[in-house]
Amino acid sequence: MKKDKIMAKSCIVYFSQTGNTEKVAYTIAGRLQGEGFEHVTLQLEDAHDFPEAYVDADILGIGFPTFFGYPPPHVMKFIESLEGNGRHAFVFTTYGGCTAGDSLYDAARALHERGFAILGGLKVEGFDNYPQSIWLKINEGRPNELDLARSEEFAALAIKAYREGRSLSPEALATSNLFFVKKRDKSRKETMAAMRKKIEGKVVFNKEMCLFCETCKKSCPTKSITTGEAFPEFSWKCIDGVRCFQCVRVCPGKALLYEQPISDKEYKRFLKGIADSPEEKARPYVVA
Repeated sequence: MKKDKIMAKSCIVYFSQTGNTEKVAYTIAGRLQGEGFEHVTLQLEDAHDFPEAYVDADILGIGFPTFFGYPPPHVMKFIESLEGNGRHAFVFTTYGGCTAGDSLYDAARALHERGFAILGGLKVEGFDNYPQSIWLKINEGRPNELDLARSEEFAALAIKAYREGRSLSPEALATSNLFFVKKRDKSRKETMAAMRKKIEGKVVFNKEMCLFCETCKKSCPTKSITTGEAFPEFSWKCIDGVRCFQCVRVCPGKALLYEQPISDKEYKRFLKGIADSPEEKARPYVVA
């Protein structure tokens, strides 16, 4: 049954550390608005204060950066709090160009289990903001104009699928990357921990360099940094224990430093070992 294109509601809820996912979110939002949807775009941290924006949206988009091949745990927790009741949803992710892993599949599967019909999924390459990747300039300049054009194309196709009443199985968004295929039946937390153990460095706080400007506190996506008596206080809860290193990136006094665990050569070798095949790279999106 075809959907009425008049007065339909849409909402995008996204988490973005560095602005990559936000760029894609607003590109898709622009297409939804241009197609006549009554649309709201929300950061994940604000979503709980505005449930009216998404609880009855005809189309719900969920966007996030890929963390070690999967969605950030707090994004999955948000999805698991939703009730789809037959409404439509799509997912999108930004990733450092090596692999998006099973991030689209996991998010779409969780949405489907909550009662949503899945319109499709989009993966967009972005500048890899992992500390070691930053100084190696991996995927610098992404997402670029072509990436955003593909994002708008995806949005147009997803809207068409919605109006024609089509949906797809979450399995259509599963990666063909053998590293993740072999681990698909294993615990995501276990797989992420094994990957992180090889490359995740420590954050070192140098009090003598601290300007007490609280830039780290203001930028922390999980509010894990609070005001102390003399210096910021770090709980290191981060994103369910997964470091995003946002505090390291934004600290103007360089009081927060990243302790590199492996050499650049070893790091590049690790990325090569989990990289997508050219065929997997060639499918930036899948739509019903």
